[in-house]
Amino acid sequence: MRSWNSVAIGMAYLLGGVLGLQGQTRTLLAPSTRPQQTQSGQKSAAPANSSSVLPRGPNSTPTTAVLAAGLPLRVQIDRRYRMRKGKPIEGRLIDPVYAVDHIVLPVNTRIHGSISDLAPVHGSKRTWARLNGDFTPLKQPVLRFTSITLPDGSRLPIDAEASERTADLVKMGPPVKKKSRIQRIKADIHAKFTGMKQGISNAFHSKHKSEKALQIFYGQLPYHPQDIWTGTEFDAELAQPVTLPDAKAGDLLPVTPPHGHIPPGTLDVRLMTPLTSKTDKVGTPVEAVLTQPYFSQNHKDVILPTGTQLTGVVTQAKHARAWGRNGTLRFTFRQVKLPAGTMENVHAQMTAVEGKKGQNVTLDSEGGAHANADKGKYMDPLVLGYLAGANAVDTNQNQVDAADTSNGFGLPARVLSILFVSGTTISVFAYYAVGQSVTRRWIMRGHEVVFAKNTRMELSVADR
Repeated sequence: MRSWNSVAIGMAYLLGGVLGLQGQTRTLLAPSTRPQQTQSGQKSAAPANSSSVLPRGPNSTPTTAVLAAGLPLRVQIDRRYRMRKGKPIEGRLIDPVYAVDHIVLPVNTRIHGSISDLAPVHGSKRTWARLNGDFTPLKQPVLRFTSITLPDGSRLPIDAEASERTADLVKMGPPVKKKSRIQRIKADIHAKFTGMKQGISNAFHSKHKSEKALQIFYGQLPYHPQDIWTGTEFDAELAQPVTLPDAKAGDLLPVTPPHGHIPPGTLDVRLMTPLTSKTDKVGTPVEAVLTQPYFSQNHKDVILPTGTQLTGVVTQAKHARAWGRNGTLRFTFRQVKLPAGTMENVHAQMTAVEGKKGQNVTLDSEGGAHANADKGKYMDPLVLGYLAGANAVDTNQNQVDAADTSNGFGLPARVLSILFVSGTTISVFAYYAVGQSVTRRWIMRGHEVVFAKNTRMELSVADR
């Protein structure tokens, strides 16, 4: 009888150990990011948080973090590369990457990849290049980054496709009184001269003077090589989740939900919904995601962790129209979705945003974005008209005068004018330049307000 009791006790201990081992193994497994089958037969989407800490067992300390698919990495290229498909390329992060409440990938982290494709450029950009005498089949580089160098020097494989970022940071300015036509002309002339002076100063003091000169030279040629220039920025979006070492994963600050009140402050977010004044209407939903944690005033806890989703709506949209009339776009965020799934009300509007180059976007005091006319709307036609008129009066021009007067078709126009020094030839190119400038700035449709996906912006939270 005692031997049977010993066998029974031994079997009980063995069964308990097996069950305990199975339970411990389950807790160490990370949650699956693969789509799961629902009752309706459709696949549910993977979690969309920008970053999260890998869950661990109750008796273990987390040592890794996960960057979710869709997270954009802001990359800058530090040297010139010729556009050739398959060419290896290297850059560095110019924005840090956060996981919940701390940085896991600091600025200047090296990232490696290659040029995966060269997409042809179409539309108005291609048309205006030809009208300016540039017949190069323009291409837009598409990069694919495959690895990243961690702070400890090790390489981590990633999969991220990158597209060029063409935007400038625009901050909300004070209210501006409406100016008269004369005042606008004076302001335009002043801005033009200031911009030229600043551009010359930047080129002179730049570390890459030779590249600046080469870009100007390329801009005059009817056919030229195409390069990725030093300082070009890209947004590389992760195609798959990435798990990386994180020594601070087990020492996170507590997350304290706002409980109906989000204190005033500034939120750093990226736009998940591409917006344009050309097609979006009032009432169009807008989504964004928090890129940096929103701390309490004493920085001892986190109110909104990285990856918190924001939802809003377009409140004003006016598309660009003919005769140089530009577009307007205004939207506001009204709710935040916490990682637990609960919703909190918020009133947040833009105070800074990345506006696409060439649109001259400005922000008003209510967070509205307005596209503005080119800085040379008044100045350029006046100068070109003066040169064309001077040519009509002075028929005895030399080669230098011919080169100065013949604008509008790049180097071919200047070469032909210098070779022939013909008043008719020079006049044709001079008045062509005037007509092109007037058409582009005064007759055609104005600029639209366009915010691409992953546009970075700052939102001011109002205490309401």
